[in-house]
Amino acid sequence: MKKNILSLIIIAFMTGTVLTSCGETSKKDAKTVKEDVKTLNKDLKKGAKDTSEEIKTAVKSDWQKFKTSSETAIENTEKQIEILRGEIAKASKTEKEKLTKSLDKLEQKNKELKEKLAKRGEEFKQDMITFNAKAKSDEQKFEREFTHDMDELGRALKDLFKNNVE
Repeated sequence: MKKNILSLIIIAFMTGTVLTSCGETSKKDAKTVKEDVKTLNKDLKKGAKDTSEEIKTAVKSDWQKFKTSSETAIENTEKQIEILRGEIAKASKTEKEKLTKSLDKLEQKNKELKEKLAKRGEEFKQDMITFNAKAKSDEQKFEREFTHDMDELGRALKDLFKNNVE
């Protein structure tokens, strides 16, 4: 009987030792996991910041190229409008009125596009744009719409005399 009690005590002691040492290992593992999580969060935040900076640089670079080409297109349109005004002056009185009215509308559209471009440029200048993944797609959408409007204006200017001569 003494052997059984002694064996039971030894087994209980060994079980307690194993459970206690496992608890210490778990605590150490938990601390390590917490430190790893903190490190990963810092890395993640740094990566997000780096990505944001890359997006900002790319969007601003693309904007400068687009702005320059758009300003040139607007200036060319203004010159074309002046040339058309000279041609309208040579037309008959009734034609002159129709053409002038149409050209005034197109000139107003050109001014609106110029203002739209200037407003967008001001937003860039004052850092009012949030640079994230959506910023790049928003900028591409703006450029696509603006280019479409400029193309329509160009076609309308070319077709000005065609529409009114018929």
